[in-house]
Amino acid sequence: MLAPILSIITVCYNARNELHITLENVLQQTWTQFEYLVIDGGSADDTISLLKQSSERFAQRQISFQYISEPDHGIYDAMNKGTEMAKGTWLLFLNAGDLLASPHILEQIFSEPCNSSVIYGDTLCVYQKNQKLYPALPLENITHEMAFCHQSAFIRRSLLREQPYDISYKICADHHFFLSMHLKEKTFDYRPIPISIYEISGYSDKNKLAAHREQHRMQRELHVFHPTFSWFLRECVFYIKQLVKFIGGQKVIDLIRQKRLQ
Repeated sequence: MLAPILSIITVCYNARNELHITLENVLQQTWTQFEYLVIDGGSADDTISLLKQSSERFAQRQISFQYISEPDHGIYDAMNKGTEMAKGTWLLFLNAGDLLASPHILEQIFSEPCNSSVIYGDTLCVYQKNQKLYPALPLENITHEMAFCHQSAFIRRSLLREQPYDISYKICADHHFFLSMHLKEKTFDYRPIPISIYEISGYSDKNKLAAHREQHRMQRELHVFHPTFSWFLRECVFYIKQLVKFIGGQKVIDLIRQKRLQ
């Protein structure tokens, strides 16, 4: 078996049904020069049984498949474990429930060699069965917000070996990493195609205020915190949105998102 070009890493915990969806999606890929790693946090559900059953199916397609199941110190600690296990030149992190946008997407991305440090693209976001394409934002936006979805980014393994995710960031360690790479002038290669399908229901989405505080912390740490007039306007908009959500509750959030995804 050839050495993998790509390592797809899925971290999960008590998410058997979501993991099953991701496993099936990955097995549909037409390009198979990748390995698949599952880093489970010691699930108490039927996750391990599913992983054992899946081993044979990956073997039939000649895709290297490994998993571990043990307690960790959070999602980014699990991702760092996956990085240490990985043999591929490139890494892609798909959490349980995340999907690749089409069966041909890996073939499209890796049909030609790439010398960049990060390859990233667009994302199909799903909320309550509504789906909409979210193009990546201009890369310069990364100083104050994630310019693209983590699940839509391929990262050179060597970068994360040199600088693993900082697990002191519980929500924004991926943003911290990409911003660090951008400030180090690593090359980012944008592909104007949807890479992944991401359902808006993750930990960071449910903890907006905590994520916002972490963003301020990383901006100070990386010396890009500049409270300009535009920064002040963004802060006002953010806190107004949080106030509307607090007063209106989940029904208001659902209504706003449904309209945005139409």
